[in-house]
Amino acid sequence: MASTSQIVGALLARLRGAAPQLTVEYFAGAEDDYPLAHPQGAALLCLRGSQFGPLRDGYGQVRTLQLAITVLLNQRDAGLGDCDALDAIRRACLGFAPPDCQPAWLLSETFLGYRDGVARYAIALATDTLQVTEADLEPVIMLNAVSNEEQP
Repeated sequence: MASTSQIVGALLARLRGAAPQLTVEYFAGAEDDYPLAHPQGAALLCLRGSQFGPLRDGYGQVRTLQLAITVLLNQRDAGLGDCDALDAIRRACLGFAPPDCQPAWLLSETFLGYRDGVARYAIALATDTLQVTEADLEPVIMLNAVSNEEQP
């Protein structure tokens, strides 16, 4: 099973390819704390938590990862370019299946406001994966040599 960091890393790579005009990185803080240096803006991915289904057969359960992308867009040249960036991010997310996950779906998109020359948007999405119990493996006897003779 893919780790959470592998799932997040795959989505970051997907977003970087879809929105090369923006800085794309993992950032779990408040968007006001992000030091926006890129002239066009940034897409900040964050894991917001998980929901879990019932335990199945004592070995695993469905885990719904909830993620958020905060999009910060500099407004020096405000216009429909904002819509293009948001469209690209939504297209990159919808239906994308990170490692060991089902295709992602979009939950919401919200305009967070405009402050200090920056328009802020939040896009929420989710994907399902399995959370599997750790297996206690019994010691395995290793075969070291093979001969055609019987041993007493």
